[in-house]
Amino acid sequence: MSEELLQQLIHMVAENNRLVKETQQELREFKKEMYDFRNEMYAFREEMYAFRDEMYAFREEMYEFRDDATRRLDRLERQNKHIDADLDLLHRKVSDHEREINRLKQVGQ
Repeated sequence: MSEELLQQLIHMVAENNRLVKETQQELREFKKEMYDFRNEMYAFREEMYAFRDEMYAFREEMYEFRDDATRRLDRLERQNKHIDADLDLLHRKVSDHEREINRLKQVGQ
């Protein structure tokens, strides 16, 4: 009986060893997958940082474009005001000249 018990014990120990080795292998595979995933996440993070930097650069370009457009529009608005003032002056002068011409015509008749 003791030899049979010993055989059972040996068999149980062998089965436990097999299970432990399987578990160790599964754990190694899981750790490898986790490290691979971590590395992918690091690579993704680096891509996101690069994308963020590109977005910041694009935002700066947009700010520069907006500022340049604002400056140009302000300049055009000032020029338009000057043109309006010049047209008003020309209109007054034309009106003055027409009155003067009409006055001279009446005096000459």
